[in-house]
Amino acid sequence: MDSLLVGLAALLCFLFGWNNSSFLIGNLRGAGSLSFMGALLISILGLLVGVLLEGSKMVGTLAGTLAPSTTFAILLTVMFVSLMLTFGLTLLDLPVSFSMIMVSSFLGATYSSAIPVDVSRSVEVIAFWFVAPLATAIFTFVVYEAVSRVVPRFGILAVDSLNRVGAVASGLAVSYTLGANNIGLIYSATSVSITGQPINALVMLLLVLAGTVGILLFGRSALGGTMGDRMLTLSPQGVFSAFVSSSLVVWLGTQYALPVSISQCLLGGMLGAAYSRIVSVVNRRLVSETLSLWLLAPLASFALSYFLAGYL
Repeated sequence: MDSLLVGLAALLCFLFGWNNSSFLIGNLRGAGSLSFMGALLISILGLLVGVLLEGSKMVGTLAGTLAPSTTFAILLTVMFVSLMLTFGLTLLDLPVSFSMIMVSSFLGATYSSAIPVDVSRSVEVIAFWFVAPLATAIFTFVVYEAVSRVVPRFGILAVDSLNRVGAVASGLAVSYTLGANNIGLIYSATSVSITGQPINALVMLLLVLAGTVGILLFGRSALGGTMGDRMLTLSPQGVFSAFVSSSLVVWLGTQYALPVSISQCLLGGMLGAAYSRIVSVVNRRLVSETLSLWLLAPLASFALSYFLAGYL
């Protein structure tokens, strides 16, 4: 395992923690369930368990499935482009789709290096990027309808307790699936010959630690609020439904080594929850920016990696 790639992967996980602090701790704090440190500990626990239990399922996502092999130069290009784009988008306070950027970077660098690409698998991965938010919207609609029918049967204090428990449970689910899918994907780019090799638990722990530092240092910033705080108005039950449904879709993607972004799923989930009820406020500008980013970020990643790989 190359130490330079591991170091770049740790730096990418640091940005991952920074950017995803809105999903990892924002929901927990927004519900008033936990202090910052309590929310941080829940997030660390979820990430760690997710990586250790299911992170290995994402190991062959890049080399081994999208392409039969890779090179150090390709992986170096993927890391460099991913770091550059995620850092820029994080500074702009925009949620980053790590899966889109990394996969597109890998495809661009691989094409440039004249290594054959599995077109059918590539289409399958890209198609899932569009299917995932739609599936999440449907799941969320169903869950929200069910929860909305049950909650009115309880008293105010009981509902408040349920909201707090739901926030913790959904936050833990999100961190678990993010660890398994996204950190597992980043781990897959730490070595040219990682496919078929035993999982290096120390490297996995290092990546989780780097993500934790990102959350710890920047989790209190503007990104520390949930996407729903800025995009639209949802009840605690709506947020719970969106988070649980998003976690389910990301988990399903992990089972088939399909990288998917939690921000994609959450957007679909939150809109699914919102339009099952009358919505008072929708930040259409942020929704448009996020949707545009889904198209522009992969294209930019592919183009940058394609040209950069030719010089390495």
